[in-house]
Amino acid sequence: MSDEISLASIGAQTRDAAQLTKSTIENITQINWQMNMLGLNARIEAARVGQLGAGFALVADEVRKVSGEISDIATGLGSQLTQRLTELDSMVTELSDSAEGTRLVDLAFTAIDLIDRNLYERSCDVRWWATDADLVAACAGADAGQIARAAQRLGVILDAYTVYCDIWLCDLSGKILANGRPKRFAVAGQSLPNPALIAQLAGEAGREGFVAGDVQPNALMDNRPTMAWAAYLRQGGHEQGAPIGILVTQFDWQPQAEAVLASLRFGTQGVDLRAMLCDNKGQILAQRGAHIAQSPPDISQLRNAGWHKTPDGMIGAHQTEGFETWRGKGWFGVVQQLAS
Repeated sequence: MSDEISLASIGAQTRDAAQLTKSTIENITQINWQMNMLGLNARIEAARVGQLGAGFALVADEVRKVSGEISDIATGLGSQLTQRLTELDSMVTELSDSAEGTRLVDLAFTAIDLIDRNLYERSCDVRWWATDADLVAACAGADAGQIARAAQRLGVILDAYTVYCDIWLCDLSGKILANGRPKRFAVAGQSLPNPALIAQLAGEAGREGFVAGDVQPNALMDNRPTMAWAAYLRQGGHEQGAPIGILVTQFDWQPQAEAVLASLRFGTQGVDLRAMLCDNKGQILAQRGAHIAQSPPDISQLRNAGWHKTPDGMIGAHQTEGFETWRGKGWFGVVQQLAS
């Protein structure tokens, strides 16, 4: 066969076989009807000629008997084959749906797993840099020279880590003391646009040594979507030292999330697929595909992972499992196959 063998092509062949069976049974029924008519005419002629047609009448009776048996066989065969082929078509359809649904879930898991591994590294970054001696000294002394040195240090870090828009050094109230890209973002002296990070860091959420904000437009960065990460700078750079400042990294969300989705292997059916990263409420954080979704996907029927059919096609999703010490934020990878 020149065409690629797939469950869909097998299903099509099954439906063709069912149609061929129906057509063949109809032909047999038509031929059998003609035989029956010939037998009937033979009996009429036999009766007309009387005793001389007795032998002819006997043959006519046998023709009618055979015709009746053929009719029964054809009817039974047609009914059985149609039922079996219908069942087979249904099985192929279910198997095809299951295989496609599983593929969508696998792609969704790949998406959320890749972003989780990326975010785990971001959690390591903010904790590590919060122990930097120059940054700790700037928070401890609040000297202009030390703050300038801290800004320079943040610039060096940003040159090596291109996944960040900027990094901010703040006091405990959230006032920004220095940042790594002052020429691009003049934020020094301003307050954190998301002050909830301060309360989260001081509360239960900060027990891991960091907190991760939500993906949202950053008012101090031209409303660019960022994900803020925060960790305490502590006295002397010691793990148990008293907090003396806050380090906030601004993860450049959009290009990183789009790169993750772009890495998914859609295959030959990619034109009909749409991939998304969604928060725990189903709101779209990033998406890829020829058809851009205007509203959140319906993942209400899914728990941690699964797939189901929708009026628009089929949807598969997988919730974050986290990675290493990063527990995730309850986000979902979602891949939708659109009906053609």
